[in-house]
Amino acid sequence: MPASLIETIDTNQFDVPHSGATYLIRGDCPVLIESGTAASAGRTIDTLKALEDSAPEFIFLTHVHLDHAGGAGHLARAFPKTKIVVHERGARHLADTRQLLDSVRVAAPDIFHRYGEPLPVPESQLVTVTGGEVFDLGKNVQLQVVATPGHAPHHVCFYEQGSRTLFTGDAVGNWNNPVDVPLTVPPRFDIPRGLETLQSLQLLDLEYLAFTHFGITSNALDHLQRYERQLIEWLDEIGKLAISLEPADITKQILDRPCYRGLSETERNLIAMCVVGATLSLQTDRE
Repeated sequence: MPASLIETIDTNQFDVPHSGATYLIRGDCPVLIESGTAASAGRTIDTLKALEDSAPEFIFLTHVHLDHAGGAGHLARAFPKTKIVVHERGARHLADTRQLLDSVRVAAPDIFHRYGEPLPVPESQLVTVTGGEVFDLGKNVQLQVVATPGHAPHHVCFYEQGSRTLFTGDAVGNWNNPVDVPLTVPPRFDIPRGLETLQSLQLLDLEYLAFTHFGITSNALDHLQRYERQLIEWLDEIGKLAISLEPADITKQILDRPCYRGLSETERNLIAMCVVGATLSLQTDRE
């Protein structure tokens, strides 16, 4: 993959290096994939303003969860001509962040404060998509919107066709990250659509995956197949534990694994969130 095309910006999410990324793509003018958290927005803005052509034409958001889109309003204010591209089902949560904040406050009370305070995105700067759209960025750079529900109903990925790179958001998990469990976050992971997403992505002509958490890797198909197996095994394990354990005890048993005992409190909270989401999703599927 040509380094001159895609640049990784480390947002230092939660003050941890290599835990959150935005990606700068250089076509005729720069565009950005993801905005990072509100707390990291200043770092991203400073990086962009150091460029000769600093204002991105577009900021593409995979979904509106605060670690991916929390900084969007701050970036929109810093670059008022920039358009923010998001799935049509997520756009209202960028224009009015109150419901999003309330849901994150419930889902992640222990780390809620670490996301920072998002600002609303002016509706005039929002561009909505549903999947299938192609953005011509110039210099033979084309970005295709790929609908990838499961992690969230409004989740999309972005496929750069020339370099065969997929910007994954949270659709296919994390890479090279201590939080290595499937990203089945509350309020509900849609199990059938999540599995369908992984099947459909395997049909794309992919070479690279660019993870928000964190970095770019090759061998895309191998990772997609491995993550599909991991997700199925994870849901099966949580389902079996739920037969005899209460949700809090399931979380405790997962976090008591030796591989997770030495993680930071923030990382343990993120894993706990995925356990809770998986438990709720399996309950919903049984009802």
